[in-house]
Amino acid sequence: GTGSFEGAPHEALAAASPGETPALEREKGATAPRMGKSAATPRRKPNVLITGTPGTGKSSLAERVAAAVEGFKRIDVSQLAKEQDMLEEFDEELDTHVIDEDKVLDHMEEHGLGGDAGGVVVDYHGCDLFPERWFDLVVVLTCDNAVLYDRLQRRGYSEKKIRGNVECEIFQTLVEEAKDSYDESIVKVCASDTVEDLEENEKAVAEFVEAWKSPLA
Repeated sequence: GTGSFEGAPHEALAAASPGETPALEREKGATAPRMGKSAATPRRKPNVLITGTPGTGKSSLAERVAAAVEGFKRIDVSQLAKEQDMLEEFDEELDTHVIDEDKVLDHMEEHGLGGDAGGVVVDYHGCDLFPERWFDLVVVLTCDNAVLYDRLQRRGYSEKKIRGNVECEIFQTLVEEAKDSYDESIVKVCASDTVEDLEENEKAVAEFVEAWKSPLA
C-alpha cells in the first residue's frame, strides 16, 4: 500500500492519484509523471535520492537538478567513496570496488543528510543501504535494454559486466529495492532513454522541490 507516515516526524508525499500512469508504462513523448506535493516536514528543503542500474542516467540527472535548483548540493556516492578512501576490496565477480558503507553513511550524515537543512540530491546504483528517514523523494531511473547495452559498451564495460547490469534492468531489481526500502508513495519510476526524458525528469524533480512546504522555511 501507499500509506503515509502519520504522526511520524517524516510524513510521506501525497500518493500518486489512482489514474496516474507510471513513467515505466508511458509511451514515448508522453508527459512525465508529476512527482506529487510534499506534506510539511521538519526539513527546510527536501532530500532527493536518484537511483537505478548503472547507465540509466543518474549522474546526468543529479548534476542537472543540483545546477537547476538554488541551494541544492549533489553527493555522488561512488565518487565520494573514491575521493575519501572509503573503498574496501575489489569484487572480481562484479568487476567493481565495494564501498565501506559505514564510513560512507557516517560521512553523508555529517555532510547534509543528518540535519534539518535538506537540499541534497544523492545518486547511487543502490538504495537499501541508506536510512529511510533521509529522503523525501526517491527517483528510480529505468532504461530500454538496448539503449542501456550501448551506453555501458561505450563506458568500456566487459561483456560479462554489461550482461549483469542489463539483467538487473530486465528484472527491475532497483525498482523493487526502492519499493521495499521506502514508502511507495515517495518512490517515482521514470523512463530515462532520451535527452527529452532527462529534461522532463529534471523538470519534475525541480517542481517537486519548488512545491515543498516546511514549517522551518
